[in-house]
Amino acid sequence: MCVVALAGVGIFFLAPKKSAGLYRLKTWNEAEVTSRTIANTVSATGVIELKNKETILSPQTARVSAVYAAEGDMVRKGQAIAQLVTDDLEWELVKSQAAYDEALRSAKKDDTSYEFSIRQQDISIKTAERNLANAKDNLEQTQGLFERNIASSSELSSAKNAVADASDSLELAKLNREQTVTQYELALTNRATDLAQKMKTIEDLKQSIADCTIRSGTNGKVYSLAVAVGDRVNSYATVAVVADPSDIQVGIDVAENRIGEVKAGNPVTVTIGDTAVKGSVTNIASSATTSSSSSASTVRVTADFSAVPPNAIVGGSVSTEIQVGIIENALVLPRGPYLSSGNYSNVYVISDNASAEKRAASFGISDGTVIQVVSGLEEGERIITSAYQEFIHLPTVSLAR
Repeated sequence: MCVVALAGVGIFFLAPKKSAGLYRLKTWNEAEVTSRTIANTVSATGVIELKNKETILSPQTARVSAVYAAEGDMVRKGQAIAQLVTDDLEWELVKSQAAYDEALRSAKKDDTSYEFSIRQQDISIKTAERNLANAKDNLEQTQGLFERNIASSSELSSAKNAVADASDSLELAKLNREQTVTQYELALTNRATDLAQKMKTIEDLKQSIADCTIRSGTNGKVYSLAVAVGDRVNSYATVAVVADPSDIQVGIDVAENRIGEVKAGNPVTVTIGDTAVKGSVTNIASSATTSSSSSASTVRVTADFSAVPPNAIVGGSVSTEIQVGIIENALVLPRGPYLSSGNYSNVYVISDNASAEKRAASFGISDGTVIQVVSGLEEGERIITSAYQEFIHLPTVSLAR
C-alpha cells in the first residue's frame, strides 16, 4: 500500500474495520505537531457604521412644500434639502415691518413736537428774564421814591412782590424746559428699546423664513430622508441624515469574557465579503450590553480602517479578528474534526506505522487555521486529525497501512 503525506499533513482514503480485537482504521487524516509563531486573536462580528453624521432637524412646525434631494444623493454644504411653507411667517413679517415703520413715523412726529416745545419754552424763559429785569428796575425806582417819601410803603411792597413773582416765573419756565428735556431723553431710551425689539422681531422672522429652506450643514451623502411633499413636520423633527461616506468605522461586539485582552491600538482584520482590510482598535466601551436575542454580554469596540475599502456599505455586517498578542515558537496543529470529536481534550497519537494511542492534550488560542497545543504533545509527533466518533472510547486503534 502507498501512503502519501504532504506538508506535514497526511490524507489517507481507506475504510475502518475491526481486526484481531483492535479497531482498524483504513481512512484517516493525520498531521504533525510543528512549531511556529501564532497570533492570539479575538474573533467577533461587527457592523460598518458612520463615524460622524449630521442629523438635520426641522426649524419649526410647518408643511413641506418641496423636497430637493433623495436618499443616496451626494449633497454639498449649504445645498437645499427641503422647503417648508412660509405663508404665515411672511404675513407676520409684513405686520411687523408695518409696526416698525409706524413707530418710526411716530418717533419723527414726537421729535418735531419736542423741537417746537423747546423753542416755545426758550421764548418763555427769555420773556420771564425780561419781566424779572423790569421788575427789578421798578423796585429800584420805587425804593428811591420811598426813601424821599414820594412812594408809599404799600407801593414798595408791591414792587418787591413783583420781583419775587417775576423770579418765580423765570424758575418755573426753566423747570418746564428741564422737565421737557428729561421726558424726551427718557422717551428716546424707550423708543430705542422699542425699535430694537421691533427690528429684532423682523430679523428673527426673516431668519425663520430663510431657515424654512432646510439645508445640509456638511458635504456628504443623504443616508435617510424622513419627509415628503405635503407632510406636516414638528419642530426639531428629523428631516434627513447626511454624512461623509468615507468617514466610517467598524462597531464590534466583543464577548465580555475576552474584552480584558483588547486594548486601544490593537491591529484588526476586517473581512467584508471576500476582502480582508486592516485597521486598529480606537475605543472600548466602559460597559457591557445584552441583546434580546442572546443572554451573553458583549462590549462595544470601535475600530478605524487603515484605508477605506471601496466595497464597504454602511450597515453591512463584517467579521473581525482582533490581534491581542503574539506567541512565538508555539506548538501548533491544523484545526480539524478531531478537536470537537475529542472534546478538545483527547488526541490519538500515531506511535508507529501500525497504531495510534489515545492521549490527553490541552489546546490554547487559534488563529483560524491552526490551534496552539498547550500540553500533551511534543514537536514532531503525528496525530489523527479526522473525526474520533467511532473510536473515542478506545485507548488504541489499529492503522491499515
